[in-house]
Amino acid sequence: MRTVATRRRSRYLLLVLTLLAVTFITLDARGVPVFDGARNTASDVFAPLSGAADWVSSPFRNAWQGVTGYDDLRAENRRLRDQVGRLRSREIAEANAEEQLKRLNDQLQLGFVRDLPTQVARVTSGPFSNFSDHRLEIDKGSSSGLEVGMPVVTTAGLVGRLDRVSRTRSVVQLATDPTFVIGVRLASSQDLGVGRGGGDADRFIVDRGIELADPVEPGEAVLTSGLSNSVMPPDVPIGLVDKVVADENSRSQLLQVRYAVDFSQLDVVQVLKWEPPK
Repeated sequence: MRTVATRRRSRYLLLVLTLLAVTFITLDARGVPVFDGARNTASDVFAPLSGAADWVSSPFRNAWQGVTGYDDLRAENRRLRDQVGRLRSREIAEANAEEQLKRLNDQLQLGFVRDLPTQVARVTSGPFSNFSDHRLEIDKGSSSGLEVGMPVVTTAGLVGRLDRVSRTRSVVQLATDPTFVIGVRLASSQDLGVGRGGGDADRFIVDRGIELADPVEPGEAVLTSGLSNSVMPPDVPIGLVDKVVADENSRSQLLQVRYAVDFSQLDVVQVLKWEPPK
């Protein structure tokens, strides 16, 4: 019996509380001043507690935001680094292209070539500092109209001549080779002689044809002679006389000539499409 009575009281209490809640909600919705004041008072009472809770929890919220935003920051950092890398790569590529264009344009200014057709070529391999074989390779061959024996030059002067030619590549015999022998001419006196490679990048040797009585001073310009039986066209610069040695036995002068071309810096050359007279 007690259990039934208890259940009835509980139901009655629940019904009363429900009716009171509905009544309060209705009055509050209608804007009864008593409820507005009570609500404002409650807000004032609990506001410090709310602010304290925010103050206590804000470091944890900030830490959580830092943790959850770390991946986004890392992705953004990576994107910016990639962008900087691309800009640097583009800057380097543009600078390289500009330098290559400048060097190619420089090679077109060959005052000593006159009306000879030429072929610009890039050095693909060479001795640079090692002159043991006195050869280098360029990226043009017979498909570009090149043939064995054609002179190879830069704007500074003589580099050598084509020694071997394939369809797309050619091997150049450098003027440093001791077996590289050509006729030469002294610019001021027009005296003729014969010279050869000195074995390194520093000296070309003129050891025949310049007599003791011929006036020669250091700084004298030495050019290819371009005689009828020469293997080179005329007036290609070879270099400047660096030293003069008198040979009393042969009654001639030996000239040590410093090359006009810097063989350690060769990257772009021109091949003169010239063949010696037959």
